[in-house]
Amino acid sequence: MSQLAATHQAKPLTNGAEWWSLTIQPTDADLCDAVLGDVVIPLAAQGRSWGAQRWFHTRCMDPAHPFIQVRILGSPRVLDRLESLMRALVDQAAPRLGDLQTSEYREEAIPTRWDYGPVSPRAESDLAKYGGAEGLALAEEVFELSSDLAAWATSRFPKVNSRSSLAALLLFDASYAMMRGPRSPVWADRRAISWDYYWDSHLRSCTAGSGPQAAHMRNALTSQLAPRILPAHRLMAATASEPAVDNWRKRWSRAIDTYLYRADKVRASRSAQQLTVYQSRLMLNRLGISVRDEAGLGLYARSWSKEREAEFLRMAP
Repeated sequence: MSQLAATHQAKPLTNGAEWWSLTIQPTDADLCDAVLGDVVIPLAAQGRSWGAQRWFHTRCMDPAHPFIQVRILGSPRVLDRLESLMRALVDQAAPRLGDLQTSEYREEAIPTRWDYGPVSPRAESDLAKYGGAEGLALAEEVFELSSDLAAWATSRFPKVNSRSSLAALLLFDASYAMMRGPRSPVWADRRAISWDYYWDSHLRSCTAGSGPQAAHMRNALTSQLAPRILPAHRLMAATASEPAVDNWRKRWSRAIDTYLYRADKVRASRSAQQLTVYQSRLMLNRLGISVRDEAGLGLYARSWSKEREAEFLRMAP
């Protein structure tokens, strides 16, 4: 994990680069963390040392079809070398992880000045979601940072449940950075909504897949978790007291603040709230946390504050 962070140096994007999309499917969802540690992270670290320009990963947490998808941007030569390394890493991991099914494809990178032309369905969806080619390029920078953060977190907190406190803190940090970050006054949209409105919308987005039962689910979840908020906050405070956690939280907050500032400058056609929620959701996905569980963690984040955190830390022995 430290190797991945240590080798991270920002590289300018160059012409001729391609995206390599690699899907790794283990036989069991519980093996996804091990796939990340044994295959994905060494692959990303080596890619950086060979000159890859960007990387990130996402998870599918469907128990019937779990997989990790890795995307690496680099020259065809670098990607050829990484394909060979991937096969070696998969073979090396087989005694511990069993059969790992892989599939892959490549596609041309979208120029940041792209206006029109044929693109893949995935690229078309991403362009719409993140507000155009320049908006997508900016979003991908945050994807990489959150993938690095997740790589560290899965090592520091080996069980998914043990990452919940960190995840709640990161949800809080992203929303706070959007509304109160150093550059938030520059884009009026970042301060146009209230704290309560943000979190009401967040909860609705987390439960949108429940259809007609969504409102009932939101009310039930809010009532169910109300007595657990104080114990959850104690765990969040304990997690926040770790120096490494503090360092990563600061990097995450700066990344969100800077991302929104730059998205406004390139006129990305999405609201600050939408962009923040998208990035937060992907952050938790990379930690192995489902959207359903994100809903509850959002309730803990909503009732957190800088003042409450300071108070807990003052009370710590």
